[in-house]
Amino acid sequence: MKKKLLVLIVPFLLTGCAAVNYDLEINSDLEVEEIVSITGTTEYFNNFYKNLPITIVREFYEDEERMKPLKDNNYSYELVTENVNYPTLVARKKYTSLSEYTNNTIFKGQSFENIVTSVDGDLVTIQTVNFLPYLEDEDDARYSISNVDFTIKVPFVVTSNNADSYDPKTNTYTWTINEDTKEKQITLTFDKTRTYVYNLAMYISIFILCLLVAILIFVGVKMVKKNKVNNKIRG
Repeated sequence: MKKKLLVLIVPFLLTGCAAVNYDLEINSDLEVEEIVSITGTTEYFNNFYKNLPITIVREFYEDEERMKPLKDNNYSYELVTENVNYPTLVARKKYTSLSEYTNNTIFKGQSFENIVTSVDGDLVTIQTVNFLPYLEDEDDARYSISNVDFTIKVPFVVTSNNADSYDPKTNTYTWTINEDTKEKQITLTFDKTRTYVYNLAMYISIFILCLLVAILIFVGVKMVKKNKVNNKIRG
């Protein structure tokens, strides 16, 4: 199967030119949806196929042999051309559990050596092992990418993570991995018994409190300066 997957990304195999947006969405029943968006990087299209990005990707998309690994592994997929910088292949698959996901995703072994989950009581941990950014030779079964934006969205309280960014509104964690950060290992732990609630009122309260403190500091500084001026005049 891994040899077949090499064909899957064949238009994007020029010196690390594939870019991947990888989204993992977990629901309250611990079911998983995997959404993988694969395209060429801006540099790839500008340097090699500046005037032909849609032609190159459509030929790839319409090739039944290239799509066979997705079909064989029960992925749905589509070619997206609207609201994107360049035409993009988007593949999706749903899993009934995290263990089914980690055992069956074809993404494992391609961009990461492994993707694993572990359970310790109520705590569930998702980890990636060894980012695989580049093809080593023509017989290598892995595909070459320049960068991965990896996101995990969960409905539970996250107890620890090493994400690069976080969206509190959606409880989504994002990691960006490229040549400069290829040693990075993704890790996230959540408590499956604690539902996450976005407390907008709390964030507004914090903002108002910070604003009031800033105003008080500003007024205080003004008053100190004014007193100093008055004292000089009196002197």
